[in-house]
Amino acid sequence: MEMLKDVEKKLESVVENLRKNHFKVTRVDNLEAAKDEMLKLIGEDEVVGVGGSQSVRETGIIEELINRGNKVIHHWLPGTFIEEIKDARRRAVRLADTYLTSTNGITLDGFLVNMDTFGNRVSAMIYGPKKVIIVAGINKIVKNVDDAFKRIRGEVAVRNAQRLNMDNPNKLCKVASIIYERPDDTDITIILVGVETGY
Repeated sequence: MEMLKDVEKKLESVVENLRKNHFKVTRVDNLEAAKDEMLKLIGEDEVVGVGGSQSVRETGIIEELINRGNKVIHHWLPGTFIEEIKDARRRAVRLADTYLTSTNGITLDGFLVNMDTFGNRVSAMIYGPKKVIIVAGINKIVKNVDDAFKRIRGEVAVRNAQRLNMDNPNKLCKVASIIYERPDDTDITIILVGVETGY
């Protein structure tokens, strides 16, 4: 019981600091609720770009958006050629009204820490689509920026390398970003899920 209180206290503190840093934050209990929240935030006529995020995919939002008629641009289509994947990555950033992604780490101070291979996700989060929705589970919360990068290199990159059948996780760690406060021209909503999501 005491441990649950500690977790709750930590979550409240993270939410408070994210809001101080001008991010919009919504807390939900599970992935289904995260999906419902995203559907409320995304207009039916919007073009939606999706970064390479396991957390986003776990919600089932992509299929839901396609079924209701949204144009969805993402690069994880089976049987897609390399050039088409590259093109989809660029289009998801350039053409989207809303961009869906996760983050590699949220510090207790309310900073967002990310590392990419191509830079498509970090660039979209900073300056691209007008609206960015970030889905993050409680496993993404870390003490500070140093711990975030340790988590990325020691856990996230390793699991992604396994998924992609790569033997060197460092090849995935090429572009890093730390977002200390919401960039002025980007509307960022963080949906903090009360379970572990993605990597």
